[in-house]
Amino acid sequence: MLEEQRHYRHPQSSPEQIDRDVARPPAPTFTGENVILAARGGDGRLVGMCWCVFFNPGTGLEAEVAEVYVEPGFRSQGLGRELLKRAIDLFRERGVTFASVWTRESNPQAVRLYEQAGFQRTEQLVLTWLPLPGR
Repeated sequence: MLEEQRHYRHPQSSPEQIDRDVARPPAPTFTGENVILAARGGDGRLVGMCWCVFFNPGTGLEAEVAEVYVEPGFRSQGLGRELLKRAIDLFRERGVTFASVWTRESNPQAVRLYEQAGFQRTEQLVLTWLPLPGR
């Protein structure tokens, strides 16, 4: 773990922190929490949301922005940016050690939104397995 973390730009754990973390066996299960940040229009109608998921797999509190959605008529007004700012504030308040968001390269508006909020592309290669027929 000590050698591997040097390949990434994130806060580095000391050898002592790593020793402490691996001395405890991982729990057989863990739970998470869903937090949905909502934005409402002047009439009280929901016009935007940011769904955040919090969980601790045994290595510190992690978070994911699972979804950001803004109604088409309310886009390009900074609502998505404000929702993500509040999500990141919440990550900081809760002491999140790692947060991620997933999107597609073919969605440049989302990529730009997430990068402007402080999310960065990483050197990590993410491979996925999906339960497709024949697999």
